[in-house]
Amino acid sequence: MPATTDGLRFDAGKLPSPSPCPHCGAVRAVRTVEVAGRPLFAGFEPCGCPAAAEERARWEADRARAARFAEESAWERKLERAGILPRYREASHPWAPKMAAMAMEGQGFYLHGGNGTGKTTLACAAALICLRKGLDVRFAVATKLLDELRDFGDAQRRQLAAMAKCDLLVVDDLGKEGAATPRAAEKLFDLFNDRYNNQTLVTPRPVVVTSNFPRGDVAARVSEGGAGMAVASRLKEMCRAVEMDGEDWRLNGQG
Repeated sequence: MPATTDGLRFDAGKLPSPSPCPHCGAVRAVRTVEVAGRPLFAGFEPCGCPAAAEERARWEADRARAARFAEESAWERKLERAGILPRYREASHPWAPKMAAMAMEGQGFYLHGGNGTGKTTLACAAALICLRKGLDVRFAVATKLLDELRDFGDAQRRQLAAMAKCDLLVVDDLGKEGAATPRAAEKLFDLFNDRYNNQTLVTPRPVVVTSNFPRGDVAARVSEGGAGMAVASRLKEMCRAVEMDGEDWRLNGQG
């Protein structure tokens, strides 16, 4: 069946004649590519007239906008899937590149310190670097996570399964929730324990935890029972403790 291009009709396997520019009428030569030793039609040479150049510039700008939109949309989907809160989606911190590099090698971190010392900012800045590197990152606020784990059903199982298998897990503000129910604390331990037991050189599965409290206080803050102690013990094995000192950035109007 005859093919059509630029309003011209030609038989498949045959090259069309040169075509006039629709703007200035100048003849445009045929472009070809060789496939299996045969020249195939690949369009016409672009015309150099101002109108044709302007049309190409508009087309290239439209294509660039579409590409940027697709890239931005894909990034937004990654952020949503990761669960990183909107206010931290452009987080930056001078320590973040080094922390991200260490996390990608399997090092976990327990960031502790007073309010506004940059714990969540640092954790999210490092997580964003890892996310841009193609890692599967999940972020959860401890208060919300433990509240969701009080009633454990299929949704919670799926949530914990995804968090157990992701490349990097960030748990924010551990200990602020006060004593959780024993069942919720046990599920939190199961999450950390699954990641710990399934670490390999290929999939190290590090954890980054932020807290207002030193790691030694985690046991009592998480749960009054043995699950709290188990969580604290596992975090001690998995994470390097980093104290975030300094004044509250928010109270000083810097964050």
